[in-house]
Amino acid sequence: MLDTFLTGHPVIDGEHKKIVNAINSVADAVAAGEYDRCATLLDDFLKICIDHFKSEEDLLGKLGYPRLKDHALFHGELVLKAKAVKVLCMDQRNPDRIDRCFQEMATLLIEDVVKGDLQFVSFLKDKGVVSPY
Repeated sequence: MLDTFLTGHPVIDGEHKKIVNAINSVADAVAAGEYDRCATLLDDFLKICIDHFKSEEDLLGKLGYPRLKDHALFHGELVLKAKAVKVLCMDQRNPDRIDRCFQEMATLLIEDVVKGDLQFVSFLKDKGVVSPY
């Protein structure tokens, strides 16, 4: 997993690894032309992301993160966008469109790690709950 996805918190980093693995599974299915598997894999991917968002919000809430509401709203927006993209992906019959749809969904959810989660890493460091990576 790329260092850019690491926060230093073992639970969050473990969940990020699951997200990356799920993305890779969908990408492999798309590349192999196994479009019948894509719907199930995309559902799995979304579930892993939603579970991660809840876990992360619970942790941040326990620690008193001051921007928790904003971060939770950001998560909600990502989930709505990802679900909309998934519907578009499954409505397409064209393999190139399915691939583009998947890439868009993956980009949306990776945004959480790169754009969203890295905003609170210094907060986690201040709370002493992360280890150096």
